[in-house]
Amino acid sequence: MARLERLAERLDLKEFQLRALLDITKAINNNLGRRELLRLYEDITREQLGISRLMLFERTDAWKCVLSYGASPDEIGPEAARLFSEVRDIRVIAPDDPRLFTGFDVAVPVFHLDRPLAFLLIGDLQDEERHMSPTVKHLNFIQTLTNLIVVALENKRLLRQALQQERDRRELELAAEMQSMLIPTDLPRDERIEAAAWYLPHRQVGGDYYDLIVTTPDERVIAIADVSGKGMAAALLMSNFQATLRALLQYTEEPLDELVHDLNDKVFVNARGERFVTLFLGRLDLRTGLMRYVNAGHNAPLLHHGGKVQELTTGCIGLGMLEKLPFLQVGEVTLPRGSTLLCYTDGLVEQEDSREEPFGTQPLRKALTEFSLAGAEALNSAIIGAFEAHRAGLPYLDDIALLTCCLR
Repeated sequence: MARLERLAERLDLKEFQLRALLDITKAINNNLGRRELLRLYEDITREQLGISRLMLFERTDAWKCVLSYGASPDEIGPEAARLFSEVRDIRVIAPDDPRLFTGFDVAVPVFHLDRPLAFLLIGDLQDEERHMSPTVKHLNFIQTLTNLIVVALENKRLLRQALQQERDRRELELAAEMQSMLIPTDLPRDERIEAAAWYLPHRQVGGDYYDLIVTTPDERVIAIADVSGKGMAAALLMSNFQATLRALLQYTEEPLDELVHDLNDKVFVNARGERFVTLFLGRLDLRTGLMRYVNAGHNAPLLHHGGKVQELTTGCIGLGMLEKLPFLQVGEVTLPRGSTLLCYTDGLVEQEDSREEPFGTQPLRKALTEFSLAGAEALNSAIIGAFEAHRAGLPYLDDIALLTCCLR
């Protein structure tokens, strides 16, 4: 009779375990949320197994208690939490073990591919109330149950992460599409001026900007700019900057120095002093070839004419560095017929080769001397070819913009 009773108990236990595992599996297949899964896990361990003291820790960036009852997470300090990864197997905690966790009976680690996912502490197994096996005989089931729950939670976390990455990727694609619409590709090419450009963001979006704006039949505004930093934040600030510049040119007739002061005010407010913009801005009168310009901390454009190359450096500090520009000078230079103006951002000249040597401006000067008479497109192609040979397949270090204007 005693043997039959033991068999009946074992059958009851197996039936309970199978039913509990089935409930968990159904909940997972029905895609219940984290809270519901943890609530079901607590019901099985607390109400059905009679565990009156439990803490479940999950490992993501750090260890975090996701379920506790009969005990407070405050009882487990950071010193003890650092031991979680050291326990590799189910461990019965001795009352006099100072390294682990007093007040608990069993530690159950959960690993996946040698990576710790979770750590379970349990105490006060009330077996006599359920007429189940002794404590040690529950451990494999508890471990299986915990593994199911923890892996389900981890899969949900990874799914959320993958969905967020996909959303981020799509947002970047949309941002790149929008930015490509803002970067001018149809540049003027007529009997008086020929322009060509090359734009390459370091990531999908970038913080470099160039423009050649027709303000009157006889005036062109040449602009090239670079926002400090890279990525989405730089791209957003640059898009705002471009819109501001075009609006000011369209709706005001400010002198060049006042225009730059206005741009500095806008950048400082929008960037809150955390980023700045370097800018070269020139107003070119096509009738006389006179260009008034401001170089606001930008790489000096190169003006080539008659076999000589001149750097255009007059201006001020970068925009947005200070609330008010401490000084500003407007430069003047003449661009006669046959001259070439080459504007670029630092991503071009600072690109390093395998010996960590920057590309520099010497190849730009050489290309200007050899190809300026061939036109803007040919000159840019020569520069890009030299640049790619210098880079030799190494990663791009920064956003790149190149704008070339040839006066005819």
